[in-house]
Amino acid sequence: MFNSTGYGECLLDEPPGSTYNLPAQLPGQLYNANRQCELMFGPGSQVCPFMKQCKRLWCTSAEGDHKGCRTQHMPLADGSDCGYGMYCRHGMCVNKEVDMKPVHGEWGPWGPYSVCSRTCGGGTRSTTRDCNKPEPRNGGRFCVGRRMKFRSCNTDPCPRGQRDFREEQCAHFDGKHFNINGLPPSVRWVPKYSGILMKDRCKLFCRVAGTMAYYQLRDRVVDGTPCGPDTYDICVQGLCRQAGCNHILNSKARNDKCGVCGGDNSSCKTLTGTFNNAQYGYNVVVSIPAGATNIDIKQVSYSGSPEDDNYLALSDGQSNFLLNGNFVVSMFKREMTFKGAEIEYSGSNTTVERINCTQRIEDELVVQVLCVGNLYNPDVRYSFSVPVETEREAFVWDASGPWQECTRMCRGERRRKAVCVRKSDHLVVSEQRCEYLPRPRGTTESCNTHCQLRWHIAGRSDCSSKCGPGHRTLDVLCMRYSQNKRQSERVESRACADLPKPQTREVCHGDCLQKSWQYSAWSQCSRTCGQGVRSRQAFCMNNLSRRLVDRECDEQQRILTEPCNDVSCPDWSAGEWSECLVTCGKGVRHRQVLCILGDEKVSEQRCDVPKPSSVGSCDLSECASWQVGVWSPCTVSCGHGYQMRAVRCVSGDYPQTLDDRECNAATKPRDSQDCEMSACPRTASVLNTPGPPEPAHIQTQWRYGSWTTCSVSCGEGQRGRYVSCRDAQGGVADDSDCAHLTRPPDSSSCFSPCGQWRDSEWSTCSVTCGVGRSSRRAVCMNYHHQVDESFCHPDEKPNTEQECAVAPCQSSHQWPNNQPHLPHDPGSHPGHDSWNVPSADNQWRTGPWGACSSTCDGGSQRRVVVCQDADGRSNTYCDERLKPSESKNCSSGPCPHWNYGVWGECTRSCGGGQRTRLVVCQLSNGQRLTEHNCDVLDKPPDGEPCNTRSCPGTASWHRHAWQPVR
Repeated sequence: MFNSTGYGECLLDEPPGSTYNLPAQLPGQLYNANRQCELMFGPGSQVCPFMKQCKRLWCTSAEGDHKGCRTQHMPLADGSDCGYGMYCRHGMCVNKEVDMKPVHGEWGPWGPYSVCSRTCGGGTRSTTRDCNKPEPRNGGRFCVGRRMKFRSCNTDPCPRGQRDFREEQCAHFDGKHFNINGLPPSVRWVPKYSGILMKDRCKLFCRVAGTMAYYQLRDRVVDGTPCGPDTYDICVQGLCRQAGCNHILNSKARNDKCGVCGGDNSSCKTLTGTFNNAQYGYNVVVSIPAGATNIDIKQVSYSGSPEDDNYLALSDGQSNFLLNGNFVVSMFKREMTFKGAEIEYSGSNTTVERINCTQRIEDELVVQVLCVGNLYNPDVRYSFSVPVETEREAFVWDASGPWQECTRMCRGERRRKAVCVRKSDHLVVSEQRCEYLPRPRGTTESCNTHCQLRWHIAGRSDCSSKCGPGHRTLDVLCMRYSQNKRQSERVESRACADLPKPQTREVCHGDCLQKSWQYSAWSQCSRTCGQGVRSRQAFCMNNLSRRLVDRECDEQQRILTEPCNDVSCPDWSAGEWSECLVTCGKGVRHRQVLCILGDEKVSEQRCDVPKPSSVGSCDLSECASWQVGVWSPCTVSCGHGYQMRAVRCVSGDYPQTLDDRECNAATKPRDSQDCEMSACPRTASVLNTPGPPEPAHIQTQWRYGSWTTCSVSCGEGQRGRYVSCRDAQGGVADDSDCAHLTRPPDSSSCFSPCGQWRDSEWSTCSVTCGVGRSSRRAVCMNYHHQVDESFCHPDEKPNTEQECAVAPCQSSHQWPNNQPHLPHDPGSHPGHDSWNVPSADNQWRTGPWGACSSTCDGGSQRRVVVCQDADGRSNTYCDERLKPSESKNCSSGPCPHWNYGVWGECTRSCGGGQRTRLVVCQLSNGQRLTEHNCDVLDKPPDGEPCNTRSCPGTASWHRHAWQPVR
């Protein structure tokens, strides 16, 4: 595709998945010359002595060189050694270093434009350039850009009556049947327009005249051929390109409603009318004169169905029917040509039957309506544009129009174009004004006389034989010599086609003792970057690979040093610092430091200067921390008591008290502790005699500590605390001394929720009047997944049922037995000691926000809000007006959505096929996700039936002509 059209769409194709690793070494490096002889003539064969040239491989027989040498006229394999630092390449002995260096291709100059592809009607001329200054070699890059460009030529309209350009190309194959079964030797080919895919419009499809059979006779039409009968776009190199009505590439000029290219609609007027009264048979609606444009005729069905017994018909000015004549009506859409103008007909099987033509007609058209059956009145509406009839002005051809292009590049002929002018003021007007006047031939003159075309021998190749007779090729170019500028330039070879061309090959004789410099490999560069120098050794050698003294070779041709590594040195490139890894206090931050050469990352060893630090310190405001005061004295002077201290959350050099939530609650120091003083002395008896011992249960009590944390992070676990029997002085007593008291539990179950309850909306009330019940569903959720209910706290489960009251029922005069309990007026129970009384000791406590209910738009979060007293016990004594919110909206960005591409081609052209398209789940930024991230119920279809109409040749109903009523 690239070489033939100048376009490289194939380069946009996705590469195949499999890769093939080709050997990096040349064949001659894998198999030396002796091994090549063995592969060619069998084991034991060796290279013939004194025959080391690359052009032809000479080998001995297996018995030895006394049996002579032989060859199969093949060169040594590329890569075979042929001298110091030399190897064979395409039959020549070349330097290894020079041959292996990659050479990037560059564009050569644009060549001259070719001859026009058409003589009229809008052709194209093209010019090309080659990637040969130099050509890419040894893995070098190919040129990027346009290889061909085009421009329009011969844009004058073709003479009236001349065959269509595509018709000419099809007619070229008249009488050629290509051995297709059923085609006669006298087959005639006509263009095929309808039913061709858009992408195939620039292929030459021709139909066998008189049949529906068509074939592709060429893979592309001639440049300048219109893409279709309904467009001015033209085909260039097999692709449809935009063109205007002036037949110029990339032009946007269009015909106005009067048929004038680029006109302003002022040269014509629009005539409209209706027709709705008719008799049986054909009725004339309107005669449309020659020169009319934008013809639009409609016949609207009286019943809204296609079957209305009224049908449009067309005839020419001589009463010859063009459409629906002789009581035979066409049901389906069709196109027809009337003296070069394309007319479209919708077919009779529509509720609005229509005939339209946008082009200018060259002869009179008569519109008729055929009325049969029940003879309902037709409803015909028509409109068309005709030239404005102004006062008669004379128009004539003027032969002194603009000069046309020269027929030849040098010493050709050009002709003046005749233009139509108004006689009164000689103003150039549309050629339609003079179309019935004889066009003058116009004057001619010689052109491009300042130059001459010649064949020129630009150069000669090396002799094919290094020693003895051979041949060489001549580079013969077509050159244009300018006599004024005394200079020449290369043009395309076909410009000199009329001149005798010299031979491109001649005999030559190779010098058997050629001398040249051969070199060792280059040394390493003195610097890895920033302009270094490298060197090599030179040896004077002849073509028999024998070393000569240096003075026998030309000293001026010896090159021993050259600059190298002329590239900038790599340097460190540091990125932006990251955010500090802590939110307060002293921390560290990071940044990316890379060794960069140009725009590419290279190894860090190539950067010579010290590497900048990739880690840095950062100081933020001082972190909040717990500050403790000194312990207060023990609350007792003897025995067991407790002591307290102040604990507050502070920040800054001059401590500022903050809310306790700013500090880490897990590290909060204790603000109270037990304290043991000396045992209290016993009070002595007055009589100094011990009295009877008091019961132990009066002096002892159970003491207990705070609960430990739950044994599991989520779910149901265990927690414990110490429980001890103490005497009146706080000392440890035996548990039996407290046996008369209920022992507090030292362990209990605990529950840490793994999930959160999430409830649905309340259902509608179970009754339509009175009092009923409504319900909702409560599920335990862990992030976005439902888990077992045991992972959520059972006491926090939302109510799933409640009473609901609607309007009172009409038939009842009192509440039913299930009347809802209404709250009492607090004033009616002044002595009720459990009534809700808000106070400073009762406060709302909030739990952490739960996970968002949705991963994208439209989610919500919930948290627990409870009322607690100073001891942390739940109650209902908080002020409802101050209650924090239990839910809030949340969003994690836009939801993914289904995206789909365009429909592909149908698998069948008729009879019912299938077509598919790509449907993917994507985020708004284009990131592609797996399909389960989108709602499968909303997924657009990725396949559908197409071309369900029956194929030609299948059975169908056909209408015969109406029979007259007797």
